[in-house]
Amino acid sequence: MKKMHSRVVALTVLAVLVMTLEPAAFGSTLTVNLDPNSKVAKLTSVSTTNLVLTYPVNSTLSSYLKGYNSTQSLSGNFSSSNDGVRAFQGHFDDEANDHVAVQNMMVSYKYNAKANATALVVTKETDITAAVAGVFKVTNGTVTADLGWRSFYISGALDLNLEGHMVDVNLVGSSLTQSVVGRSLGVEALTGMFAGNGIWGRSTLNFSSLSTPLSNWTRSYNSITNTTTYSKTISGQSILSTKYTNGKDTYSLSVTSDPSAAISTHGYATVSGNSIVISRPPVYLNPLSWVAIAGVAAITLVAGALLARRSRATEGGLGPSHQPGPM
Repeated sequence: MKKMHSRVVALTVLAVLVMTLEPAAFGSTLTVNLDPNSKVAKLTSVSTTNLVLTYPVNSTLSSYLKGYNSTQSLSGNFSSSNDGVRAFQGHFDDEANDHVAVQNMMVSYKYNAKANATALVVTKETDITAAVAGVFKVTNGTVTADLGWRSFYISGALDLNLEGHMVDVNLVGSSLTQSVVGRSLGVEALTGMFAGNGIWGRSTLNFSSLSTPLSNWTRSYNSITNTTTYSKTISGQSILSTKYTNGKDTYSLSVTSDPSAAISTHGYATVSGNSIVISRPPVYLNPLSWVAIAGVAAITLVAGALLARRSRATEGGLGPSHQPGPM
């Protein structure tokens, strides 16, 4: 048991996994750092959503929102017993094993809202940092990291108590109404226009694009830095939009996101289903072995040269004997 633990510790440096959902704009980043020593994964997600609401210049909504400018930032820490933590874990991908569990998480929520006579623009960001246990398994000395949960998707409201404020940090509709809470009449008008529309209940914490099999991602290994990289890019932005018409007046709401992604693992790793198997690099890929081989080759060359030189010297000593004749 002690020997196996030592091996896990030795492989700690090999087990850093980074998943990144990395858009050009208005997207999200997901980073997972794996530590086989502590057997805990640190998940950090940053979800940024851009919402644009347009309305007629002389409309009642314009009079409610024109000149509005609001910024807010809230945060909170939660243990495994918190309802929000359990809800977050409950939305992990179905491929996750039963042992994967969120031990704790920290959430920060912030938005910036600005409106003029014809449009309201809201940028909302939800940052989640969570400690996830039950990811690692060691079998016969082989360390495996289960990543079946990587493609989590929060399908409903994620209500959290942030500094005494109950906030839904996920849905589009909540992001919009919470950002204009200072204009209550505007909130009522927006709810009446769009609450029955599908975009209103759209999730902003969506990492489902990471659900494609890891075996389909492009793999590369850099033996100098001892880094394995799995990458996959889904090009193009996703723009969701809807309209509301009242007589001759038209109101529109759009949400922008970008689902490109990449996964990078420090250490030599291979894929097995939804897991990454962490191991020592093959000898022929280890730069230290190159140094050793070069050293052996150099010693061999030097030894060969010395033997050849000695051989020539010996041959010279065995030549004809010249002794002086009789006096």
